[in-house]
Amino acid sequence: MQDDSIAANGRKTPRVLVCIDLARETQEIIPPAKMIARALNAELAFVHVIETRGGTESGSRIDPVEWDIMRREAKAHITRIAEEHTEGDEALAIRLLEGRSAEQICAAMAGRPQDIAVLSRGHEDSSTHIGETLRQILDCGVNSLLLVPVGAEPKRGFSKILVPLDCSGRSERVLPVVEKIARSENAEMVLVHAIPEPVLSGAGTGEPNDMELKAQVNQRNKRVAETYLDQLCGRMRADGLRVRSLVVIGGDVRRQLAAAIGEQAVDLLVLASHGHSGFADVPFGDVANYLIKSSNVPTLVIRFGTNASEGHAFSGARSKGARGLGTLAQ
Repeated sequence: MQDDSIAANGRKTPRVLVCIDLARETQEIIPPAKMIARALNAELAFVHVIETRGGTESGSRIDPVEWDIMRREAKAHITRIAEEHTEGDEALAIRLLEGRSAEQICAAMAGRPQDIAVLSRGHEDSSTHIGETLRQILDCGVNSLLLVPVGAEPKRGFSKILVPLDCSGRSERVLPVVEKIARSENAEMVLVHAIPEPVLSGAGTGEPNDMELKAQVNQRNKRVAETYLDQLCGRMRADGLRVRSLVVIGGDVRRQLAAAIGEQAVDLLVLASHGHSGFADVPFGDVANYLIKSSNVPTLVIRFGTNASEGHAFSGARSKGARGLGTLAQ
């Protein structure tokens, strides 16, 4: 597998790197990885890292014979997995790395922001804690990630894709990727916007019209969000895609979205790494970080380079009411 593989147009061919961990069953991450690779016309590659952590940190030398046996066994195992998932005449690339897992995986994608790493997230990686290797890749990498929870019900395809949008240009930048996947899988897209609970200053005593004021803010935000999503859906339907919108309101945005994943029975979640309030020096925004840890369906997290356009999906529109929240509310 060549790191500098070049497509016919002179650009590097995107790769979907399936990170196989032989210590636990991870083959269930392969089907969704193949769906993403097919949709994005990307090369599918199987990667396994032989950890060197134990011998080097303890100060003991690694027996070269044992190491050679370990390497041969690992290569044979990953080759067998690749052959089992080969269809037709396709040739699946295999790469065996040696060192610390997170460092090696990040190094394999260095200088290739178009690559996507596919990793499993086990039961022990759920809730508020995720595995150390996965955390390091999340924190130091610049690539997009497909995270597949171990034990998730296997799918033959993606039938429904949930896409949280916070009405920002950043979150909308995932839409071209989502549309490609939806076309490839003939899937329905659900565009969802979660409205946070209005917060009034807690200083002093409450005022008589506080509840009415909150209700007015909620009604205004709901109206604006519905108009915003309706216009996005209209454009996509005109392109022949199946899409609908959903606005949820009340409570914590993160938990609203987590609940929507189950209620909508989706089998793929697609997130932008940062939304409206994200900071470039933070690997993931607060909402994305929460959903990465709690989602029980395959989750594709799209990261963009700092030079990518921040423009809104309707930034080129001239008609009044098609640009931003303030305009839509008029």
